[in-house]
Amino acid sequence: MSTLLTRRRLSLLFVLALLISFGAACGPSGPAEPNVDPPSSHLDSLSVAPTASADRGTPTQRVQSQTLYVPAYSHIYVWNAQRSMNLATTLSIRNTSRDVPLTLSTIDYYDSQGELVRVYLDTARTLGPLASTYVVVDTDDIRGGVGANFILRWHAERPISPPVVETVMITGANTQGISFRSTARVLREDQAPADTLEQRSAPDS
Repeated sequence: MSTLLTRRRLSLLFVLALLISFGAACGPSGPAEPNVDPPSSHLDSLSVAPTASADRGTPTQRVQSQTLYVPAYSHIYVWNAQRSMNLATTLSIRNTSRDVPLTLSTIDYYDSQGELVRVYLDTARTLGPLASTYVVVDTDDIRGGVGANFILRWHAERPISPPVVETVMITGANTQGISFRSTARVLREDQAPADTLEQRSAPDS
């Protein structure tokens, strides 16, 4: 009999301990921790080096205007020519000059047959130094086809480092993530003379 009572007492104590633990876990949490600084960058682990000149080396070739061809894809085929996935396309334009704005005069979107689909600029626009802008073709707009492209024209008051122009295509349909990019191809450009001392010695115009 005493053994049975002992077992019952132990069972009751065990259940009581579980209830206490459960109540502590579900109870109100303690005071929130104060905000802490984010972890240091991994760069902090590198050795400190003497500061070098901000503009070492010879500037790259400068251009004053360009006509660019930028590949784009409104959709791509999956497995075969009967199955395709629509893509959202972002045309990214980045002025790499630190002190000279550039002027965007043309951004036209063409389909696979070379037919004009849309004109994105109704007037010239200025893109400031180190500024960027973009154009988005929605996922559901498949008029461009797999051979879509942008024709982009820009110019500046004086020769500058060329802008970075590229398209980024992405989709997350059907739990499948696909993304890739295409860079611009130069069709025409107005280059600065390679032996122009002023341009070669300029910091980054």
